[in-house]
Amino acid sequence: MADIKKRLKHSLPAWLWPTLATLLGVLVRVSFITKSSIWHDEGFSIMLAKRSMIEIWAGSARDVHPPLYYELLHVWMKVFGSSELAIRSLSMVAGVAIIPIGYLIVRKIAGLRAAILASFVLALAPFLIRYSQEARMYGLLGLFLLLALFAVVHISEKPKQTWPYILFIASITAGLYTHYFTVLAVIAFWIYFIILERPKTWQIGKSIWLSARWWLANIAVVILFIPWVPNLVGQLRRGQGLSWLPVATIRTFSDTIWQFFSFTDGRALFVLIYWIIPILIIIAGVYIWLRDKNKPKLARLLVLYSFLPIAIGLLISIKKPIFHERYFAFASIGIYLVIVIAIDWLAGKRTWLFAVLATLLIGIECIGIRNVYYQSNHQMKTVMQTVNQGYRSGDKLIAGEMYVYFDGSYYNSTPQTVHLYTAGMPPNGYGESGLLYNKNIYLNSYATVSNNSRVWLIGKTGDHSYYNQIPSSWKLLEENQAGYSEVRLYQVQ
Repeated sequence: MADIKKRLKHSLPAWLWPTLATLLGVLVRVSFITKSSIWHDEGFSIMLAKRSMIEIWAGSARDVHPPLYYELLHVWMKVFGSSELAIRSLSMVAGVAIIPIGYLIVRKIAGLRAAILASFVLALAPFLIRYSQEARMYGLLGLFLLLALFAVVHISEKPKQTWPYILFIASITAGLYTHYFTVLAVIAFWIYFIILERPKTWQIGKSIWLSARWWLANIAVVILFIPWVPNLVGQLRRGQGLSWLPVATIRTFSDTIWQFFSFTDGRALFVLIYWIIPILIIIAGVYIWLRDKNKPKLARLLVLYSFLPIAIGLLISIKKPIFHERYFAFASIGIYLVIVIAIDWLAGKRTWLFAVLATLLIGIECIGIRNVYYQSNHQMKTVMQTVNQGYRSGDKLIAGEMYVYFDGSYYNSTPQTVHLYTAGMPPNGYGESGLLYNKNIYLNSYATVSNNSRVWLIGKTGDHSYYNQIPSSWKLLEENQAGYSEVRLYQVQ
């Protein structure tokens, strides 16, 4: 049987494969991008991005993330509008852009066959699809750090070229202004260059990590990030926004892998399957690390980029929880590529084995896409349509909790501002409430609502305190639910 690599070279132009994969990536991302309503975090992004550039900078300083995503979304909304599709398409464009970049990186490391598979694996990766359909910064962070990885690949091959250092400076600086976990990728790059040579062969000016270009590039990143450092220090001192994260356990890595590949709770599966897949992925990383005999050892760079940030995040989260799988969407890209290279190298000239393993991987991803589709079920838009259609002049709109305030406000088309019920305990003005600290939208008590008025109480389904605290004199007129969102209309007696 002829080698599949030769077939590919003579069948279609090489550029056509990543082009087809990119088009497929667009199709699967845009097909249900508006199925789910804008949710809480997205509503926060939109409300902040609608402000001026200076106000976005100040608002981000009171939150937990840097400002670049919101600044870019501000410009994006100026150009494309503020519909669900327009707002989410920024993340979609970033998610699609990683496909050809991943193709180029894998082609450098393992050749054409692996690069083609990599492009289709990235196109169909359920975790990447999910965060290509959300108005948050995780897809954009993945693009920035993959560009940084692309730059480091070229620096390791031709350290005298200038453009890779410029790309490294731009992408890492953008990454830091998007999400702080960028620093974990930078650590991986430094370790890669340090271990690329044996200590006895290190030479100032010749070893990349001891070269002037590398140091100047990193110093440039630090200088460009200095304007944000005072805000970073303030955020670290407050330490807000992470209290909801659980302590990392031995299961956290396995849970994360199942999210990456099938976007499902792996604990619901047979225990052997739950553990064997993450273990096989670790083995794949070890395999290509040991198998990498090329100079420079780019497969080892990919392994460090993929696994080291996750390992550091897990170790820190044993003591101080900071770990959530979406923060490591950039690392998931690397893990997809590690698996592809492992399949290619393991199969060798056995094209049947390559085809079987590739089909199995794509099949798992397709199951994950289905899971993404069925989990996209937030329906605040439907609930707020009830409010918009039933609104009468003088009606009051109240969000029962912060978790429904931002998305409820996004879909509110009445002339009435949505107020936030606080039960006498207004938020501290930091974190997600950083946009509201100087806003006159708090409702401390239901008793302050004037008599003979109607109130639309927006909340979530289930038993919640803001329902239980409704005065007995309020008469429930109607109740509407969709997904896990709910609105109740009351007449104040």
